[in-house]
Amino acid sequence: MTKHIAFIDVETTGMRADTSEVIELGVMLGEFDQNRIVRVAEEYCEFQEPFYSIPSIITRITGINDQMVRGKTLDMDKILSILDRADGIVAHNATFDRGFVSRLLPDTLDMDWYCSVRQIKWKNYGFENGKLQQLLRAHRIDVQQAHRALDDAKNLAVLLNNSHPQLGMEETYISYLLNKNPLKKPMQSRF
Repeated sequence: MTKHIAFIDVETTGMRADTSEVIELGVMLGEFDQNRIVRVAEEYCEFQEPFYSIPSIITRITGINDQMVRGKTLDMDKILSILDRADGIVAHNATFDRGFVSRLLPDTLDMDWYCSVRQIKWKNYGFENGKLQQLLRAHRIDVQQAHRALDDAKNLAVLLNNSHPQLGMEETYISYLLNKNPLKKPMQSRF
């Protein structure tokens, strides 16, 4: 049975969802069949202009500057239409991404989220840590551009389509992850 899995990533003005803003959001909807992503069903990526100037450290990391985001807004209806078709949402540090995405789209709080950092114990498989760029290098995945939302989402899907000898050749990281329970839904504030 074919499922749809959304891989999502955000670039932001800072680390805290309550004080920082999304400046880029990328989502790739993939078809999952027989333990792997077999086709890209849809992609979306856009900038969003923040209220304040992008900090210089964020520009150094992402390459995104104020001029690039000027006048840009995210198409929330488009993003939600993609996520509504997904049987699960995967992010590489889902607590971070979910915090930002749920501020933009509160409906996503009730969706099934999976975290490829916390729910896959990368060190158990012999990797130094769970940082996406290091895992991509270790799996010899060619990265055109790092720390950009859609590129990171797509690269995550490629990474998770791999298998590891400890998993067995029949099981990929993505099939292993989707066999886990989704992350618990965060408590919503009453204020």
